[in-house]
Amino acid sequence: MNILDGFYCFRIGAVTRRIWRYVNREYAKYGLTVGQTFILFDLLDHDGSSVKDIADRVQVDSPAITGFVDRLIREELVERFVDKKDRRAMKIHLTPKGRELAVTLLPVAQTLNKKIEELVGKKEITKLLKILDIIEETV
Repeated sequence: MNILDGFYCFRIGAVTRRIWRYVNREYAKYGLTVGQTFILFDLLDHDGSSVKDIADRVQVDSPAITGFVDRLIREELVERFVDKKDRRAMKIHLTPKGRELAVTLLPVAQTLNKKIEELVGKKEITKLLKILDIIEETV
């Protein structure tokens, strides 16, 4: 047994990295990373959001979101507009190309969820999500 295996943070991180590698391989076929894809998915539900709001929802720092958005703009997947209510703020919108790609990529994430659920069972997933909520709220 590896001493690190006894640390929950190590095990959770290791599993997360493995999942991200798998998903990044899938999204790389479309020229995207997991981080960029999370932004596209978030904008499906919250089109016209600020960078700060996106950062809060996808739990990534605003400067990182800005970098992701810049790359997504170059790929013509999102656009940045001045907020009409507050000219100091910028709003991020999906382009038609970005919306189409996000909808195309949703099944990749859904397939992974389905694989994990089939592997461990719906009851165990429900327990896992409750445990993750507890950890997230207290750490």
